[in-house]
Amino acid sequence: MNILAIETTGAEASVAIINEKGEVFMEASDQKLNHLQNLMPMVDILLSKCGLTIDDVDYIAVSEGPGSFTGIRIGVSSARALAQALGLQTISVPTLKSFLYHVPDYKGIICPIFDARRSQVYGGAYQWIDGKASEVVFGAAYDLHELLDLLEPALKRADAEKEITFFGDGIIPYKEKIASWQGSSLNDNIRVLFAEDDMKLQKASSVAKM
Repeated sequence: MNILAIETTGAEASVAIINEKGEVFMEASDQKLNHLQNLMPMVDILLSKCGLTIDDVDYIAVSEGPGSFTGIRIGVSSARALAQALGLQTISVPTLKSFLYHVPDYKGIICPIFDARRSQVYGGAYQWIDGKASEVVFGAAYDLHELLDLLEPALKRADAEKEITFFGDGIIPYKEKIASWQGSSLNDNIRVLFAEDDMKLQKASSVAKM
């Protein structure tokens, strides 16, 4: 079984294949916001590198958002068109929750945030608990301070992991505000981290794994 995954909700599009062995192969564009031109050529390149053809694909997964409205429209419409042409089923994958699969062995809280302007974000919080994906804060649109307030109880629980890592393009404009929140609202033993550049954005490989 081969699942083709499409990720176009962010500035950089990517596609991935996961096979029945759990092996994942990804192709990503280094061009920003050029999904319409790059998406299908990337699919062709990826399939060629994997020694597959489009007829070897069994399902098509697509990142459903939140994110760029135009990007979501391109990804979803492309997935639907391929599925219809090939007679395949599609799988809709929540974009925020897919960040869990960036770091499947991480014990702390994972909080992806996408910049929605004016101190607003699309965000949520997730955690691996006993090997299962758990939602700590519901994925939705929030004022940044509202999201941070919702995170505090989860971090301050007696049995909680005392670490949270932020992902997403919201890191760039809101990093200082989050650092200020750490200093003013959290215990000293709670660590607040920010994902490295090569891990902070959406990835089709994580969509495929999910």
